[in-house]
Amino acid sequence: MKFRTSGYRKFIILFVVLVLLTAGFLWVKAQYVVPIIMYHNIDENSLTSRLSVLPDSFKRQMCFLKNHHYNVVKLEDLANMVKKNRFPSKTIAITFDDGYENNYTSAYPVLKKLGLQATIFIIPAMIGTDGYLTWGQVIEMSESGFIAIGSHTMTHPWLPTQPTQKQDSEIRDSKFAIKSHLNKEIGAFSYPLGGFNKDVREKVINAGYNIAVATNPGKRYPKHDLFAMKRLRISSTSDNLFVFWFEITGFYTWIKEHRDKD
Repeated sequence: MKFRTSGYRKFIILFVVLVLLTAGFLWVKAQYVVPIIMYHNIDENSLTSRLSVLPDSFKRQMCFLKNHHYNVVKLEDLANMVKKNRFPSKTIAITFDDGYENNYTSAYPVLKKLGLQATIFIIPAMIGTDGYLTWGQVIEMSESGFIAIGSHTMTHPWLPTQPTQKQDSEIRDSKFAIKSHLNKEIGAFSYPLGGFNKDVREKVINAGYNIAVATNPGKRYPKHDLFAMKRLRISSTSDNLFVFWFEITGFYTWIKEHRDKD
C-alpha cells in the first residue's frame, strides 16, 4: 500500500510538471513576433548616430543570417504568412528607411552577393539629393530581384498631425511616383518616424498597400497587424553577434515592450 501511494504521488508530481512545462512553452510561443529588422545608414558614423551601422558589422550580420540558414523574405512576402499565422522557422525580413545612398554602395553589394532579400523605403522628394539614392540606383536594385522598393511618403512628415489632404497626398502620391519610375506596383509602406493613428492607417489601406511597418507601437498594440508591423532597430549595440542573435529570436520585442514605457 505504501509503495502504491508513493508511486501515485510521483505520477501526480510528474503530471503537474508536464502541465507547467507545456503551459510555459505555449505562453512563450504566444509572445513570438516575427522579426523585422530596420536599418537606416550603413556608414562609419555609428559612434555618433543610433541610425548608423558600420559596414563591417552589417556584413557580419548578413553573413550570420546566411550561415545560420535564416529564411530571409521580402516584406510583402511576409503578408501572406501573417494572414495564415504561419511562419517558417527562422523567418526574418530586412528593411531600410529613408533611402540613403549608402544603402546602394554599402548594403546592396553584400545582400546581392549573399543572395538575401530586403526592402528599402524611399522618399521620392529626396531622390537625387545629396546623400540619397538616385533613381538609377533605385531602378537597378529593384530590377536585381533582391531589393523591393517601398514608400516612405513623399516628403517624410509626421503624418498624425498633418491635414487630411496632406496625409492623402503623402501616402498616395509617393506610391504613384515610385511606380512611374519602376513600372511596378508598390505594396509596402513605412510610416515616417513610426508615426501613425487609426485614420492614417486606414488611408494606407485605402491607397492599396499590402503591408505597412511602424517602429514601436507598444505592447498594447497587436503584434501582427498587417498595417502596423513592429520592427527592431539595429544599431551599434548589435555589433556583438550574440546581441544581434538575441534581438532576432522573435521574443526580443516582448522583452523590449515590457522593459520600456509606452
